[in-house]
Amino acid sequence: MNNILPYQYIGIKRQSMRLMKAYQTMNDPKMIETYQSLIQESVEQIFTKLLPEVEAFLNVMMDRTMTRHQLDKQLELLKIYVEPFKVPSNQQLDKLFKKVKKLKYPNWADYELTESTYIGWNDPGQQKKFIIFYHEGELRGLYGDLSPGVNKGICPICRNDGKVSMFLATTKVSGDGTYTKNGNYICHDSRSCNKQLDDLTGLYEFLAATKTVL
Repeated sequence: MNNILPYQYIGIKRQSMRLMKAYQTMNDPKMIETYQSLIQESVEQIFTKLLPEVEAFLNVMMDRTMTRHQLDKQLELLKIYVEPFKVPSNQQLDKLFKKVKKLKYPNWADYELTESTYIGWNDPGQQKKFIIFYHEGELRGLYGDLSPGVNKGICPICRNDGKVSMFLATTKVSGDGTYTKNGNYICHDSRSCNKQLDDLTGLYEFLAATKTVL
């Protein structure tokens, strides 16, 4: 049974990379031991209950002689337990974005589903970005205008530096049919965003700001 969610796997991956860097740059055994404890604590905080597969991975990671090649192999083995993003049908997407004419579907071959907490894709022709995600098992989505310009900045979703573009979503603010536009600079490429997304706080705050119901 798959138990690890994509954002949790990204968190494990990022923390293990930090530990690998420490192995490569630190010489003091006590400093390494301290860093090992910090990394282990960071990984444990990702989960409400530490899974046996993650615990086994951490035990292997405590070997300071581990090489980058060995780490990559261990991460691939751990990925077996990750629950991938469930690919919806085109009919589901049409229903979700029923107001959009000639909806452009994502090319699923371009996505690493085990590292995707949400799926976002761009339609340069219409200058739109589409975002889909699951909330309590239900497929939900939003879309908006995406500026073609790309700048360096911090994305509010993954909370990391990246190449960002202005995203503007039109949302209803009241029952009388009043609409407003809510915008923010987010990662232009959502695949890159997902590879840095190790906490759901930023994603939920972004969805709340765009008035997406959670």
